[in-house]
Amino acid sequence: MQSDTPWEIPVNYNHFLQAVIYRHLSPEFAEFLHNQGYIVDRRRFALFSFSRLIGPHDYVSASKMLVFQNTAKLMLSSPIEQFIREITQVLLMEGIRIGSQFLRVTSIQTEIFKVEKSVIEVETLSPVVAYSTLLRSDGRRYTKYFHPGEKDFQRIISDNLVRKAKLIYGTDLTFAPVSIDSIGDFRKQIVLYKNTIIEAYNGKFILEGDSRLLQAAVDAGLGGKNSCGFGCIRPISR
Repeated sequence: MQSDTPWEIPVNYNHFLQAVIYRHLSPEFAEFLHNQGYIVDRRRFALFSFSRLIGPHDYVSASKMLVFQNTAKLMLSSPIEQFIREITQVLLMEGIRIGSQFLRVTSIQTEIFKVEKSVIEVETLSPVVAYSTLLRSDGRRYTKYFHPGEKDFQRIISDNLVRKAKLIYGTDLTFAPVSIDSIGDFRKQIVLYKNTIIEAYNGKFILEGDSRLLQAAVDAGLGGKNSCGFGCIRPISR
């Protein structure tokens, strides 16, 4: 994406990009993904994720804005062919508007990562979220977030991948759990999304398990809240 001049966006911009994505899909498909989505085990999935904005930028602490220098990149990922087809066609024709800023889409590159092994190494392009909704003693609900060093992090990530794989490959299938281990240090990132504070983690991870589950992670995202801009990953090789 390119602009003739530097442009700025709030540091917590996930909802801006999410709105852009839905706006560049056909109205019927966008409404389906936003209001219904793909359902399995009473859980709803949009089956797409997107990265943080990638490109040279500065952070202005006084205004809590990011100022990008002309160009930026965005990675979108989905196992749904219609999603990829629609959004790429519209972006090339119309460009992209983020907030009040219009950006030309100068190029689109399609990458297909075919997972053929039971072990892959990945890096996060947007931070990974693992959470559970629990009840307090007074009956009120609250959200607990887990970090990669906790067992519940791995359990939640694995259960999430099994559900995605069932949607992609068949709901009658069964899968063994996936193991996920961090490579080196992971970094916590606090994101404000529509007045909700979300705890997420960036880093590199080793995923081991059924290749279909690993493919689901690459295509649909790792962890929760993918369509809100979390869990977009890319395979890496050492």
